[in-house]
Amino acid sequence: MTGKMVRIALVLALAIITAGCWDRKELNELAITSATGFDVQDNQWIISYQVIIPSSISSGMGGAGSSSGHSPVTVYSTKGRTIREAVAHSLLESPRRLYFAHNRVMVVSERAAKKGLSPILDVYFRQPDSRETVNMLVTKGSPKRILEQLMPSSRISGQGIQEIISLQSENGSLLPAVKIYEYGSSIVGDARSALLPEILVSGSPDVTTTEQTNKTSQPSKLRLGQLAIMKEDKLVGWLNHRESLGVAFITNKVNTVNIAFSCEESGDKNSTFELLRSKTKVEPKQGDGGGFTISIAVDAYGTLEETECPLDLHKPEVIAGLEKQLAKEIEGSIRAALLASRRHKSDVLGFASVIHRKFPKQWEAVKDEWDDLFPMVEMETKVSVTIERVGVSNKSFKELESPEGE
Repeated sequence: MTGKMVRIALVLALAIITAGCWDRKELNELAITSATGFDVQDNQWIISYQVIIPSSISSGMGGAGSSSGHSPVTVYSTKGRTIREAVAHSLLESPRRLYFAHNRVMVVSERAAKKGLSPILDVYFRQPDSRETVNMLVTKGSPKRILEQLMPSSRISGQGIQEIISLQSENGSLLPAVKIYEYGSSIVGDARSALLPEILVSGSPDVTTTEQTNKTSQPSKLRLGQLAIMKEDKLVGWLNHRESLGVAFITNKVNTVNIAFSCEESGDKNSTFELLRSKTKVEPKQGDGGGFTISIAVDAYGTLEETECPLDLHKPEVIAGLEKQLAKEIEGSIRAALLASRRHKSDVLGFASVIHRKFPKQWEAVKDEWDDLFPMVEMETKVSVTIERVGVSNKSFKELESPEGE
């Protein structure tokens, strides 16, 4: 190798080493956010940031507590007339530049949701380091309080919240995980409506120190609540769990769910049916007068998980009676979802989309008046339930205890 080539090789090697140091320096200058909160007050945006503390993360393993006793995250807020102005003000109190590429969840206050979420979407879709897959949630209180709450099962609560909503969405049927791009697509869709899950702090006082998370029981915890109804980017109401389940059935998004129901013979005793799978068919029809009717057909399958009812489950007619009773329970949740949607004039049931697909020409004629027409749409429901298993016993344990049950 000639002397010139050696010098070139050394220059390249130094460039690589220098570049590596520069990247490391850049990383050390970033404030990596794991969750953000959005609130409004006095016509100003209040943005809260949950920022990861790398030294605390590396010093301990497991949940929020660590051997050093330091919190794995820090939370602070800034204000501004616009969202970007509030974010820019973070440089006035933080030695690191905020970095949102690892942001897992976005928590929006009820006040901000009622004002409108379009400014948030505008910022997220413009910024290169923002993730369009961030999960959106609404809280009736302060988003900062949500971000400050620590979780014993997750060192970074922003990640923990993301895991909670993902688990519920994949294995449950009440609260779907909603990414910001999914929310945006729904708001600009035919119905211009969407649903967002609620996050809240249950109990008091708040758990904000690692000493509290090291205890076997915490006085408060983060949990999911209801579903927020969003219409044209503004919050207009809430759905309870029964109404949320009805929406899941109508939109064919039911995974597994436990349905408790009372015994017909004795109302103070109950049973539980675990729905394992279901399929919903939605068929729009248009009458001679131009009005629309939506036909909902649900086929549900599952097992009887527990019962206090004094029934002989050997008998086919008894099983058939339970299946009819469960069908009424499901029909009731579907009807409750329809009534709630009508009450808020918000088509979170997706009727606009199915009508648009089936009757594109007719949809063009009514789409501008859909908000007024939607509450007048009729719905027909037909639910079929099949109990596939009742377990190893055909009687309740209470009956087996009695001499007659032997």
